[in-house]
Amino acid sequence: MHDVSDAFLLQMAEISAGLFGLFLVGMLFFVETGFGPLGSEREVIVRYFRASTRIVLVLFAIPLGLSLTLVVLEPGWSRVLFLLLSVALVAANLDTALRVQDVRQLTGSTILLVNEVVGTVAVALLVLLPWILGGFDPGREDLTWAILLSFGAAFLSLATLLLSVFDITESDRADT
Repeated sequence: MHDVSDAFLLQMAEISAGLFGLFLVGMLFFVETGFGPLGSEREVIVRYFRASTRIVLVLFAIPLGLSLTLVVLEPGWSRVLFLLLSVALVAANLDTALRVQDVRQLTGSTILLVNEVVGTVAVALLVLLPWILGGFDPGREDLTWAILLSFGAAFLSLATLLLSVFDITESDRADT
């Protein structure tokens, strides 16, 4: 990988922050209005969306936080932040993985299941790759791979959640 400039990292932080904010507003709006018509399956879907929101927020926090720390702090702080966010990410991934099957059974849609499989592979890769490339002392270029993978996984998950809303509302209409 080429040298990673401060400008690139700051641009990644800006884009991630913008999408982070839009996603948060969108999810708050959906929670306020979108879960209303659901019947008995409401609790299963709400729990999954809560878990999915958590993982997308952590996925966006990696390019946002890591990019900023790589620009303004010593490299050791970036590694500590990456380690902490990696632990949160793996925990969030396990939570969504445990909940996705119930939602798939309710809606009949496989888009969330496919996203979960792809997302789990991306999480494993983005958590391990900097340590594989840089050893116990991953550098700026090594951590940039995690930033890029995290941003891509967050964007994919965001799009999948958005598209799954159509499956959920369609499933709800079929039940009535």
